Amino acid sequence: MRTKFIYLLLTAAVSGSAAAQDTLSLDDYRLRVLQYSYTLKQAAEQTRAAEAAVRGSYTGFLPQLSADGDFSINFRKRFQSDRLLKPYSFSLQPALVQQIYVGGSVRDSYRQAQVNQDLFRLQEQQSELDVAYLAEYNYWNLASNKALLDITTRYEAIVREMFNVVQTRFDDGYVARNDLLMIQTRLQEAEFSRIQTENAYRISLHNFNILMGEKPDAPRHAADSITQSVPPLQEIAPEEAVPSHPSYLIAGKQIDLERYNVRLAASRFNPQLSAGVQGIWNTPSPNYHGQTRIDGLAFLRLNIPIFHWNERRHTVHAAEATLRSSQYAQAAVADNLSVAISNAWTNITEANLQIATARSNLDVARENLSLNTFSYNEGVLTILDVISAQLSWLQAYTNAVTAHFNEKVAISAYKKAIGRYDFSR
Repeated sequence: MRTKFIYLLLTAAVSGSAAAQDTLSLDDYRLRVLQYSYTLKQAAEQTRAAEAAVRGSYTGFLPQLSADGDFSINFRKRFQSDRLLKPYSFSLQPALVQQIYVGGSVRDSYRQAQVNQDLFRLQEQQSELDVAYLAEYNYWNLASNKALLDITTRYEAIVREMFNVVQTRFDDGYVARNDLLMIQTRLQEAEFSRIQTENAYRISLHNFNILMGEKPDAPRHAADSITQSVPPLQEIAPEEAVPSHPSYLIAGKQIDLERYNVRLAASRFNPQLSAGVQGIWNTPSPNYHGQTRIDGLAFLRLNIPIFHWNERRHTVHAAEATLRSSQYAQAAVADNLSVAISNAWTNITEANLQIATARSNLDVARENLSLNTFSYNEGVLTILDVISAQLSWLQAYTNAVTAHFNEKVAISAYKKAIGRYDFSR
């Protein structure tokens, strides 16, 4: 019971001093970071570009209407058979062309654009995972640094209180100057440690604010305490999580892209067939009277590549090698995800053991400090015993905060590794 009571005091000390500051829960902060993130905005625009590319690629199936035209005028008079020619001439040739078969390139390009669209959507999901993890890391980093700042500030106050006692006893002639110098040195080290911790806290505050688009020094506080307990997680086997992870699916889409690249590499060397109609509006040649005429034609165009010094084979082999490389890359992604999931779960387990040990050590450290301080005042122990107890007290509380920070970060890393963040959007 005493350990739980001390732990509640630690939690209150962490959160009580920030009552006047704006507080954000983890869910609220993550949401604000996701809404502000330029990384996600870029990913969304890339998805929109891919969607537009699909619509653009589909036009390859449709007839194409185009027109060629030219106009010329002579600066000198020209004659032919002693007849004066008109100084100008023009020609306008509209054409409507339908690609019937282009070696399969139109179909494969369209399907490749669809796969690319899916790939960018998955990359957007992956970006959400990355940004959400970064948000949670910065959130718990701020919370832990605030807790450490409160602890080092309290530690400095404890050492200063002892310094005042030793100073009074030294002035009264009850202790040697050696005791005063030792506690004075410890006080200066406590001040130095507090300054370092305050610097780390301010840097984490800057990162916290900038990540959601606010001024670096804006007063913010993590509403969720670093020492609060979290609901137990259910372990998910890597073979269950990997197939649905965005990064694994991205690698799969990359394989699909390379398969279409193989087909497109071969399509350049396939027969191509197109048909169309073309109109002609021009002046006659030679142009004696300036009259115009309209004509037209229908055509069927066939192009059959015959021999290109084995260029087709070499081009296809190169594309197939890239395809195999993307297949190996997907296998590597699966291995990396399995490692990340296993390591994150191990880190969660180890952090829970650290927390249990830190909790049991807190009560001992507090009682040890209280007894050693009392014994020193009674003249039973030396100042070194008190200093040692103070350091043990500081280390016990630091270990508790560090263990909780490790647990929170490991949980965030685990959610990122299994690809199952809960986005409240």
